[in-house]
Amino acid sequence: MDGPMLRLSADDLCTAIAGVDPVPVLAAELMAARGDAGAVSGVRWGEARGEFAVLEDTATGERCALPAVALRAYRAAALTALAARQLLAPGVVTASVIGSGLAAQLQLMVIARHVPDVSHVAVCALTGDRGLPVSTRVVDQLDHAGIGLAVTTHVDEAVFGANLVAVTGFDADVMRIDHLAKGAVLVNATGNDLPEHLVDGANQVYVDDPALLDSAGHRHFARRRPSTEDTVCGARRHDGARRERGIESDLGTVLTGAHPGRTRLDHVLLVELLGTTALDLALASLVHRAALVLGLGGFVTEGPAAPPSTTTATRSES
Repeated sequence: MDGPMLRLSADDLCTAIAGVDPVPVLAAELMAARGDAGAVSGVRWGEARGEFAVLEDTATGERCALPAVALRAYRAAALTALAARQLLAPGVVTASVIGSGLAAQLQLMVIARHVPDVSHVAVCALTGDRGLPVSTRVVDQLDHAGIGLAVTTHVDEAVFGANLVAVTGFDADVMRIDHLAKGAVLVNATGNDLPEHLVDGANQVYVDDPALLDSAGHRHFARRRPSTEDTVCGARRHDGARRERGIESDLGTVLTGAHPGRTRLDHVLLVELLGTTALDLALASLVHRAALVLGLGGFVTEGPAAPPSTTTATRSES
């Protein structure tokens, strides 16, 4: 379909999400565990326009182009917040974000807004990133929330004492973390293997979407052998096949109460986000509505659709 279309930039998306809470949306999707995750009545994905995902109103034909990279990073950040809410031990939260660029900025923004009781956050920027490690927008947001900020280029400094660690990118040569705090939740949002010592050091491994485990069989976390202590844990009896692969559970099962989640305050939990390439229709719809209210973006006239992005799709893009 040709004609005017609202197009949002990554900056527009960052502004729009200020009044949006994505965590309940993703929680509902994970608990439902449905193949059309993110489905919303009256909207659908249109034909992609280069690096933009196009949201289309099936009744009116109105369309909105959203930056696909930003939308994916926003979903990963929201899953980090959801995992933190479910798996962190009660108490004050000290967070660390390893990475830089848009993905790290969105993690910081979502953690500040949607993870309770955060007192401090440390950022370890990637080596060689010439941009600002933390944008002015994020600095102001953290300051307004009363959250302290530290920026470093040393991973160990960033994670020292942190009980929530989100990884959006890393340099393999310097990604050596000698010690994670007792009770820490480590979220891998990179879509790639973390160094093996980090994976092997986790007491339990959780995933966001168990339907994607088959495609992740080559990953180290899926091949590691669970510890003896983990295998005798009562919760492990519910899904022996999954736990033989070293996976404790998934976030949806924890949300429904079918799995208790954290059972020991001192356990280090690793959360592997498998759906890092997913475009989420429900989140896109939330962003679109917020952008309309705030008057964000600009209308453009598009000709024939550009070829869809070659990025591998997941079931959330169905």
